[in-house]
Amino acid sequence: MENNYKEQLLALQKEHDELLAKNKHLSEQNKELKQFSHLASHDLQQPLNNIISYLSLLDSSKDKLDDIGKLSLKVISKSTAKMKSYISSLLDLSLIGNSKKSEKVVLKEVLTDVKDALYQQITTSNADLSFNLIDHQIEGIKNDFYLLFLNIIENAVKFHKEGSTPKIIVTSEIKDNNYLYTIADNGIGIAKDQFDTIFEIFKTLHPDEEFEGVGIGLAQAKKITKLYNGKIWLDSTPNKGTTFYISFPKG
Repeated sequence: MENNYKEQLLALQKEHDELLAKNKHLSEQNKELKQFSHLASHDLQQPLNNIISYLSLLDSSKDKLDDIGKLSLKVISKSTAKMKSYISSLLDLSLIGNSKKSEKVVLKEVLTDVKDALYQQITTSNADLSFNLIDHQIEGIKNDFYLLFLNIIENAVKFHKEGSTPKIIVTSEIKDNNYLYTIADNGIGIAKDQFDTIFEIFKTLHPDEEFEGVGIGLAQAKKITKLYNGKIWLDSTPNKGTTFYISFPKG
């Protein structure tokens, strides 16, 4: 009896020590995350902002440059803008789920905000974006869900066939005790062997000359759905279109 008691005490002490070690590890990770956020939002952005400012001054006098100078200026400007996009996207990724402002989020309102944010892209491409949604509120951080749908819908608008009009339909329903969202488009599609690859960070399937991007949007989407115990998957046929599915538990 006494031996069992000692064994239980030792087991409890071991569990306690393991929890302390895990808490210390999490505390260190949170500290590193805060340091990275500061680095990405200030220290890395400032030199880029300086470069962009001086590039603007050079651009105003580019007529004095020869052809090689003009090409160099164009390449530097484009590379600087892409680097700024990388840093901003990484910062967004690091901040997912880290706000303390949790609330009841109305996903219909989130999708309306996404449509408003994409107004220029939708107008330029003459895209047809329509919603058929049921009422759904979810506890969480509004900006997380905004990023989730923004990334997928923005891709649907961008990756369309040349000469065609993008058509995107967003619907939701209750299925198998989950809220299921579908985002269907008539775009260029994705090969089946790339279905997993597209969720990897900084993974792009097309060169910048065809479609610009940093390849982080779907990595953000996957992180967000996982954070809220959801799932994300897709079905696609090259040159016919893609449908993304996102589900969240109904409970």
